[in-house]
Amino acid sequence: MTETTKRALPPGFSVPKQETERLLIERLQNSKNDEDYFRWLLFVVAFYRGIEKVDSARALLQMFFDANPDNDKKAHCHLALGQIATDEQRFETALHHFLTALKLSPSKGNVSYVLHNNTGYCLNQLARHQEAEQHCRLALAIDSVRPSAYRNLGISLQGQGDQKSAAWAFVESAKADSSDQRAYHLLSSLMDKHPELRIQCPWVESAITPSNNAVQDIYLI
Repeated sequence: MTETTKRALPPGFSVPKQETERLLIERLQNSKNDEDYFRWLLFVVAFYRGIEKVDSARALLQMFFDANPDNDKKAHCHLALGQIATDEQRFETALHHFLTALKLSPSKGNVSYVLHNNTGYCLNQLARHQEAEQHCRLALAIDSVRPSAYRNLGISLQGQGDQKSAAWAFVESAKADSSDQRAYHLLSSLMDKHPELRIQCPWVESAITPSNNAVQDIYLI
């Protein structure tokens, strides 16, 4: 592909020096079609999130967002922008992006699951636990196998004072991924604060066994 047919980059976007970054940008610029371009765009954005070049990630997403009318792709851009804001603990901004993406009615169920789950996570961080519960349950209605929405549901229920239901949600999260210690730690903390749960919910004690393999929380699919 000649230089004139390469896809544009945002104004002021510097030529990358790191080899991995350079290769990813080349793949992005030399994409054969819109679907291929969007796929590589998400790879580049994920890479920039990993090396904390979030301004570059935001610039790419904004450029694509402004030029593309496809609602599914716009929703995915809002998802990525929301995840960047979440990384920065700007939860109001993240919540705006996730809710805007949901209004675009993405057609893929896995995207909708992540959007509802991430919305629940942000609402919990903002102590809006009742609203968080609603979004966590919507996520679970889409996919009841993944652990994250159970975990966020448990946090929302605990925030509303429903300790027994919170314990159930943490147990379900641990069952969904026994290698993920976060649900175990949340449940242990809950039981330390409310020792009566050991009598009220005897199934809690033997429900989970912590693993030595911690799993990093990933918001992007």
